[in-house]
Amino acid sequence: MRRLHDAALHPPFSNVRSAGGRDLSTNFAMHDTPAEEIKSVARPKCALCGDAGEWVYRGLSDRLFDAWGRWDLKRCPNPDCGLIWPDPMPLPDEVGKAYAKYYTHAAQQAPPVVGRAKRLYLLAKRSYWSRKYGYPLIPDDLVTRQVGWLMHLLPLHRRKADTSVRYLPAVPQGRVLDVGCGAGEWLVLMRELGWQVEGVDFDRSAVDVAVRNGLQVRCGSLEQQNYATGSFDAVTLNHVIEHVPAPLATVRECLRVLKPGGKLVVLTPNSSSLSHRCFKNNWRGLEPPRHLHIFSMRAMRSLLETAGFQQVVLRPDIAASVIYESVLLQRDLFKQYPPARLNRPAWFVARLFNVLEMFLIPFKPSVADCMGAIATKR
Repeated sequence: MRRLHDAALHPPFSNVRSAGGRDLSTNFAMHDTPAEEIKSVARPKCALCGDAGEWVYRGLSDRLFDAWGRWDLKRCPNPDCGLIWPDPMPLPDEVGKAYAKYYTHAAQQAPPVVGRAKRLYLLAKRSYWSRKYGYPLIPDDLVTRQVGWLMHLLPLHRRKADTSVRYLPAVPQGRVLDVGCGAGEWLVLMRELGWQVEGVDFDRSAVDVAVRNGLQVRCGSLEQQNYATGSFDAVTLNHVIEHVPAPLATVRECLRVLKPGGKLVVLTPNSSSLSHRCFKNNWRGLEPPRHLHIFSMRAMRSLLETAGFQQVVLRPDIAASVIYESVLLQRDLFKQYPPARLNRPAWFVARLFNVLEMFLIPFKPSVADCMGAIATKR
C-alpha cells in the first residue's frame, strides 16, 4: 500500500501514537521496493512571500524510509514567515517515489482490549467533549456527566482530547470533509458524534477499506473532486499540508468548498518549535524529501490569510511522538524500534520534554512542536 501525498495523507509521526494521537501500532508496514531516483526542480524562493531562501541544512538523507537522494533545506529570512522547504524540490509527479517504503494505514482487524482505566479515560473524554464542544454524551448517565473534570488533571491528555475532535464544536448534521482520511478511523468517530462525514485520500487501498466500512470516501486530490461551492461546514487536514506541493492552492480550494461560517482545521509540525531548535537536523518534523513545506506559526497565518481566510486562530499542539522519534533519530535508533516496540528511555525523555513545553507554552506558544490552525470563512 503506497502513500502518495499531494493534498491527502496521514500523519507521518507514528510510533506508538501518531502526532494526531491515533494508534498505528497494528497497521504499520514496510515495503522492500528499491529507492528510485526522484526528479526535482529548483525552488530558490519562498512560496508564501517570494523572498530568496537561506540555507539551513545541506545534504540531508531520508533516515526514515530510505527515499532516494540528498536534500538541502532553505528557510525564508522574512521574520514574519520562516517557512522551510527543500531546494531543489521533488516534482509533484515524482514525489510519490518517496513513499515506496512509507507507512501503511489500514483499519484494525479486531477491536483492542480496553481495561477499566481505559474505559474511565474514554468516558472522561466524552464528558469533556460534551462540556467544551457541545457533543452528546455517550452514554448519557451520571458517571459520564461527572468524570469530565478528570481531564483537567491531565493537561497533556486534555490537549490530545482537543485534537481528537480537531477543535470542532458540534454542528448537528453538519458536513465535515477530511482531506487525507486514510481508512477513515477519524470519520467513524465524528460520525458517532453526529457529523455527516466524507473523506478524500490518494491511497486506493485505504479508500477501499473506508468504503467497505460504509464511509463516503473518494480517491485522488481535493482539487480533482470538484465539490460544489459551499458544501461543507468543516474541512480538516491532519498532518497533510506539509506534504502538499502547492499549499496555497489547496487551502484556497478548502475555502471554496466551505460554507460561510465554516471552519478549516490544519494540524502540522511547527518549524519554530523548541524541539526543532534542540534536535536540529534530527528533528522529526523535517522528514526530507516528503515534507515539502514546514510552517512556522507566522507562516501558517500568512498562508491562511493569503488564501482568503479573515479569522485565524493558532493553537500550540504537543505531540509526544515528535520528540520521541527525534530522540531515536538523534541516537540512530529509529529503524530498530517499529511502532510495536517501545524504547522506554527515549519515551521518558519525550515525556519530560513535553512537560517543559507545557510550562513554556503559556509564555511563548511558538515553542510547541506542532500547531493547530482554525480558520473561519466569513
